[in-house]
Amino acid sequence: MSPKTYDDFTLNDAWIVAKLGHMINQLQRWKWVSLVVILLLIMVAGGILWRFTAPIEVRIVADAEGLPLEIETIPPVIHARPGEMVRVVYRIHNTDISPVFAYGDVQIEPTSDINQMEIFLTSCAGLVTYQQSYAEDFEVLFRVQPAGLTGTQTMTLRHVFTNAFP
Repeated sequence: MSPKTYDDFTLNDAWIVAKLGHMINQLQRWKWVSLVVILLLIMVAGGILWRFTAPIEVRIVADAEGLPLEIETIPPVIHARPGEMVRVVYRIHNTDISPVFAYGDVQIEPTSDINQMEIFLTSCAGLVTYQQSYAEDFEVLFRVQPAGLTGTQTMTLRHVFTNAFP
């Protein structure tokens, strides 16, 4: 075996330096790719977290077709946080000179996400007599569940009033 010359070491060192440079370039490329992947994962996780913690917009609506009732909802729209107990008021005023006997029915829309809302108290559902002299306040207490992956971000709580004795 012959002793290595200066030229052999120089070529070998040049090869090592070139190989190291190539490896550094590959690492820099992978660093950017991994950074993009990490950012995408953070965005997806943030979106999923938002779906489970974001407030749900609930529209409070009343229908009293054919009845002499003026109905005000307080507030008309509420942004309820998941798990929070929410109180809304239906202020109902009978504009007729005699008492009105009405049947109140509660509807949740969209019906596909009916399990996303729990109603604990509604004092204007069922058979109720509305006196003619003053407006009465009727409370509704409810709670919404998180939208999750398949739920909705907007719901409607509708009270439909019909004549109890047509």
